[in-house]
Amino acid sequence: MKIKIELLSDLCTCSGETYNSMVDMDVVYDENGIPYIPAKRLKGCVRESALEMQELGIITAEEYEKIFGREGNVRSAFSLSNAYILGFDEAVEDLKNCTYKDLLSPQNVLNQYTYIRTQTAVNLKTGVAEDSSLRTIRVVKKGLKFEAECNWNEENQEVVKHPKEISEILKQAVSLVKHIGVSRTRGLGLVEMELDEEEQKQAEHVLIKKEKLAEHNKIHYQIDLKSPLICKSPKGNQAQTQDYITGSKVLGLIAGAMGKEEYQNLLAMDDEIIVSNAYITEKKERGVPARLSWQKEKDQPYETNGRMKLTEMLEASKKDMKDKQITPSKIAYIANIDKKKTVLSVETEISYHHQRPRDKSIGRATGKEDGSSFYQLASICSGQSFSGYIYANREQAEKIIDAVFGLGKVRMGYGRSSEFGVVDFVLDSVTAIKPSKQRKVKEAIVTLLSDVILYNENGMLTTDIKVLKKYLEEIAGVDNFKIEKPYLQFDTIGGFNVTWGARKPIFNVLGKGSTFLISSEKEFDINLFSNQFVGERVSEGYGEIKVDAKPKKPSVSVEVYKKKPKIQMTKNLQNEKTGIINILLESEFERRLQKEVRKKLEGRQNQYRRKEDILNAAVSKLRMIFKNELSYEAMKEQVDGIENDAKNTLCKDLIKLIVPDEIARTIQTEMKKDYNLKYPIEWEKERLYRVVYSAYLTELKYFTKILQKKGENE
Repeated sequence: MKIKIELLSDLCTCSGETYNSMVDMDVVYDENGIPYIPAKRLKGCVRESALEMQELGIITAEEYEKIFGREGNVRSAFSLSNAYILGFDEAVEDLKNCTYKDLLSPQNVLNQYTYIRTQTAVNLKTGVAEDSSLRTIRVVKKGLKFEAECNWNEENQEVVKHPKEISEILKQAVSLVKHIGVSRTRGLGLVEMELDEEEQKQAEHVLIKKEKLAEHNKIHYQIDLKSPLICKSPKGNQAQTQDYITGSKVLGLIAGAMGKEEYQNLLAMDDEIIVSNAYITEKKERGVPARLSWQKEKDQPYETNGRMKLTEMLEASKKDMKDKQITPSKIAYIANIDKKKTVLSVETEISYHHQRPRDKSIGRATGKEDGSSFYQLASICSGQSFSGYIYANREQAEKIIDAVFGLGKVRMGYGRSSEFGVVDFVLDSVTAIKPSKQRKVKEAIVTLLSDVILYNENGMLTTDIKVLKKYLEEIAGVDNFKIEKPYLQFDTIGGFNVTWGARKPIFNVLGKGSTFLISSEKEFDINLFSNQFVGERVSEGYGEIKVDAKPKKPSVSVEVYKKKPKIQMTKNLQNEKTGIINILLESEFERRLQKEVRKKLEGRQNQYRRKEDILNAAVSKLRMIFKNELSYEAMKEQVDGIENDAKNTLCKDLIKLIVPDEIARTIQTEMKKDYNLKYPIEWEKERLYRVVYSAYLTELKYFTKILQKKGENE
């Protein structure tokens, strides 16, 4: 289904931010500068319409709750995505295929869809504008059309039992929404909305065949974010988000797809299913937490080639550290890309929201104790990819594949019923887990790739590394491991169990990225640690480890590299799908025309200063002619008829300075070269004349005002 929206007036979906002190109230737009309507705003408006239907007796309170859920513990029957302009995907593709960053600045793109309005407060007694009350507001232009994807939550039994009745109520509620956004009682936000029930094409979630499964399998899954994703911090702060997707979320997705009974049967099998955390991925390479032992010199920057040399503290001696001031590298994730240790980081963002008062006659959130509130949510930005692994035997893997195959539109995380959590979830490859040939070593480096939960012999939660040592000894079949040079960090975990409707206990764990050396007097097989998890709750992604043999020729220096920007072939900018690049080119053409006008006028200002006694009259005459004439040639004819000789001469000189066709040819040549255009940008003569002389006369007007003010001061 889709909700279609047409703007019948200008719209401001207030983002809660300001732009460069020029815009006091800004609209919501993406990283490209394309405005969109947040799903939480849309869903709130549809909910209010349905609430009015309930109050008027058109629907019952029970029907209302079936569709919109109940605050606290009942999820709504449908999920809603952000509303984007028609042709959004094609427009984004056109923008990505263009590498001219000066043309593609978000503000440049945004200006094609929006404009700035001003407003002020008037004193009711005096009728005069209040001091310091001028405000600017950016609005999306009326006439634009948006679409938002809308999907029924398949696990909702009411939708399954009564699809037509529920669908009809939602359709009526959508059609009743007539205003959205801010200042909806002051002329903004008038819309026409309708629910289109056309079925959408389902994404493919499984790319592997059951025939390729072995007795024990390592299934690779990838998650591509189509909208921001909220992975709430275990500390309960909604202004913070984790920078990875926990294995428990993926396990919950699988459990929901299977159903309660089938999932319980899966857990009852002898082999424990394990789902690793999903970490940031680039070029199909999964990033892993960087070692805490990789440290750098204080204030050390990356070199010009994007390289940085770090110090491996596990190998460093006192001599190596002499006269060096070492600090943590603060590298989040590392991946081997093109045979280089490449630094990866996760982009996050904060969005601002509000809840209106319980009394709907109050048209805005007040922040007072009336049910309204302002709040912000942190999320992982869309457009990023994450991946991880599922460890399962053949029977478990078959059941997982069947369940994932039947998934519809996938949403994950907090706030997934509106705006957040739309993802593409794919099982794309599988590897058989087989015993490896023995590789005997006496020393190894252990890195924790996820948080590790440990219980001591008394059943108490602990972060004692000696307890972890016992787990490692059990895997290796030795009893004399020695731990050296530990670099540890401690994190807090918690969570919420939806089934129980209660919080999980919050406690400290050994954090991911922690690393240390292990050694033994006797040799041990390092390959026994492959695909191993240690500690508790490993099925949720905890306890993932990596054990590497200590190099025979240890090096104190470690080279890491910045992620290289994607290099795209620049197509001809005028061969595009949506026309957005042509619009930007025309906008740039207009900007350069205005710049050239200012440049030419600045070169003649000293000459015009000597004629300031008649300059104001000459400019006033040209402005009057400009209002009535539609071409440069017609303006020249009118100037020729001016009777006053001095004014006639000055006006002729002024219009001779700025000839629209000549300026246009200059700019066309520049832009054809700068942007590799097949053909120049050409405007009709009337349009060219109006744009050039509108800018020119405006500059002349301000120039004469400056001269007048200067004369008054003297």
